[in-house]
Amino acid sequence: DMLSGAIACIGFTWIASPACTELEVVMMDWLGKMLDLPAEFLACSGGKGGGVIQGTASESTLVALLGAKAKKVQEVKAEHPEWDEHTIIGKLVGYCSDQAHSSVERAGLLGGVKLRSVPSENHRMRGDALEKAIQQDLADGLIPFYAVVTLGTTNSCAFDYLDECGPVGNKHKVWIHVDAAYAGSAFICPE
Repeated sequence: DMLSGAIACIGFTWIASPACTELEVVMMDWLGKMLDLPAEFLACSGGKGGGVIQGTASESTLVALLGAKAKKVQEVKAEHPEWDEHTIIGKLVGYCSDQAHSSVERAGLLGGVKLRSVPSENHRMRGDALEKAIQQDLADGLIPFYAVVTLGTTNSCAFDYLDECGPVGNKHKVWIHVDAAYAGSAFICPE
């Protein structure tokens, strides 16, 4: 805010203010470097990395869900050209811990997809529980596409097992959204 305020711009889009948008990209890279994210997560890496600032954590969850939904619909259409979009969307299913913030459920409602609550163990979602839920849905003919892994749940500050859930997501081509709105800023601390 201080930096964009100094150049007195209205940063709705890149067209409205390229300088403000470019500043956001640079600032997001600064944040990524402070969090010690791998280079492929950064815009300056030359790859597909980078990010933008959302107005709220709820908005961020919805944007991630909509991105994951669009990507999976495109993938499934390529595999099954005979299926229409409504058929595909009707089969999509996402996942979150039973400890996830209510904004995750709200994103599912707004995004028009099923979200499944995965039972937690000591307030934390485990990879094997996510795997079990995905396997059950695959057997039922559903299409897993999205999972929210929370780092700092609102009710207990519990951290889901990202190191277990991430590989499960990769195995099943499920978009993993890391919700770190509550405690993620702590990752800036060296310890």
